[in-house]
Amino acid sequence: MLNGHGDPIIGQEEITRRLTRYRDAIQYVHDETVKGMDSGKDVYTLMQEIQLPASYNLSQVFGKVSWSVRGIYDGYAGWFDGNPSSMYELPASSVYPDLVKLAGGPDRVAQLALEKLQAGKPVEALHLTDIALASDPKNEAALNTRIKALENLREHCENYVEDGWLQYGIRKAKETLAAK
Repeated sequence: MLNGHGDPIIGQEEITRRLTRYRDAIQYVHDETVKGMDSGKDVYTLMQEIQLPASYNLSQVFGKVSWSVRGIYDGYAGWFDGNPSSMYELPASSVYPDLVKLAGGPDRVAQLALEKLQAGKPVEALHLTDIALASDPKNEAALNTRIKALENLREHCENYVEDGWLQYGIRKAKETLAAK
């Protein structure tokens, strides 16, 4: 059997074993997501909680369980997350510049992002750089922290798709810095 990635799978028994394992893993993630939804958990909680049992022994180099959880959740729940502000055409990011103003400017937000990164929270740091850069797209402190956060995430990344997007983010931030 020729699959989308990796070496061919040879032999009827091996093909059956692997396809059965893939099917069972997909069913497991689906069922756990639905069970979590039925118990009232939000998508981000489920993305953090649901893990494949070791018995499935599947690589996540081209996809991630958390991404599948989100796809399943959104497929059933649709786009509306229960927050009334999500019903409108303006995203939360439309008020990021206002938050930056309240925080004392983009350098203050970038400093908080750096503190989050140093505390081992690179995703939170990345979110904060989004906020700072919405106010000042060329803010050096925010761009440098963004690069560090992306590089940190990349160091721990085992997924080819995620790695590609992290590399892209690093390149874009470095290009913005170079254009200053």
